[in-house]
Amino acid sequence: MSKAWEQFARWRLAKTRWNCEPQNIPASEKAAFEQAWRRQYFLEQAIIQQAHDLPLTDVLLQRIDASLAELLTESAFTGEERQAVVRHHALMELQFVRINGQTPLPDDLTVLTWYQRNQEKFMRPEQRLTHHLLLTVDNDNDVVRRQAMQFYREIQTSREAFSRLAKRYSHCPSALEGGLLGWISRGLLYPELESALFALPENGIAAPVETELGWHIVWCEHIRGPQALPQTEALEKARDFLWRQSQQQWQQTWLNRLLAEMPA
Repeated sequence: MSKAWEQFARWRLAKTRWNCEPQNIPASEKAAFEQAWRRQYFLEQAIIQQAHDLPLTDVLLQRIDASLAELLTESAFTGEERQAVVRHHALMELQFVRINGQTPLPDDLTVLTWYQRNQEKFMRPEQRLTHHLLLTVDNDNDVVRRQAMQFYREIQTSREAFSRLAKRYSHCPSALEGGLLGWISRGLLYPELESALFALPENGIAAPVETELGWHIVWCEHIRGPQALPQTEALEKARDFLWRQSQQQWQQTWLNRLLAEMPA
């Protein structure tokens, strides 16, 4: 009788590649399925043989169990079988981590050369020093909108009013700082707010903007254009990128060596 991990791996392969149970694979596809399964079975066995000495922790087992929970429930394994499958996958993950850890770090010259050829990748995006005031709505949208317009006119007259109004009326956590959000780049705000903020000139105030949270007023105090990252920071990011890239290649080379030992 096949082990639980074999049953699960075979079932998962059929579901992910052929979108059906193994026994329901069309006759015309059975040979391709069996070939893919033979390859996967050999690889998983080979990986586990190398991972037998690695220690399993409860934290890792719980994480693997959570990541496979939906599939394991669908495949209707018993509690004992489920534990066996989780242990199998945890050992495989540890072995991949061990192999990745053996990847040589790129040397300084390689990092510097790659950075110099790709400096455009190491830019800090445009940022705006942003102040924000939020008035939430509770079945009183018109009243709140009028209040937001009143505050907007006050702030248009004097930017100093923003901090006072935010501290007293804003429902955003930034109220404690007088509405100051800090330096904001794209991708951090509601789309409506982002559009309003990044359309403003320096020291501009946007007319009240409505979102599902309520009515917002944003003030762009200063604009900081795209800037090159400091070279030390950029080189560290370049080294990390190159190392991750090398890890993928190192891992693939290791898998290819394992496959080369698979019987014909």
